[in-house]
Amino acid sequence: MSDRYNPTTRALNLSSFHNSFPGKSFYIPLSRSTVMQKVVEIILEHIPEVVAIDLSNNQIFALEPLVPYIDRLQNLTILYLNNNKITNMRYLSKLKGLPLVELKVEGNVVCTDLGESFVDAVREVFPTLQVLDG
Repeated sequence: MSDRYNPTTRALNLSSFHNSFPGKSFYIPLSRSTVMQKVVEIILEHIPEVVAIDLSNNQIFALEPLVPYIDRLQNLTILYLNNNKITNMRYLSKLKGLPLVELKVEGNVVCTDLGESFVDAVREVFPTLQVLDG
């Protein structure tokens, strides 16, 4: 994971994480709750200062594995969830309490599910949000 972390910007790029191990005989999808939970534990242990995480293109549909760690992710202000499988606002609502300033969710069903009320629903969950792409 160290090659995916930029210490200057404190950003971790986990986009298409399952493709991180070419030529290896294992598959590690972040869409599996147990994998996501373990990755978050590793992040908190080794780079707790992370401010941006890109989880795009991982077929993530549930965000529950992040919930137990919200109190420890208080430096996280940028989260990219583009092109995943998030279908409903209740999944994004699970992340309430994160001090997000920027959130990208384009390419998820949740963006079109609520129509014009999507932006208001997201801003209600993340009141500190300044940039929303979705």
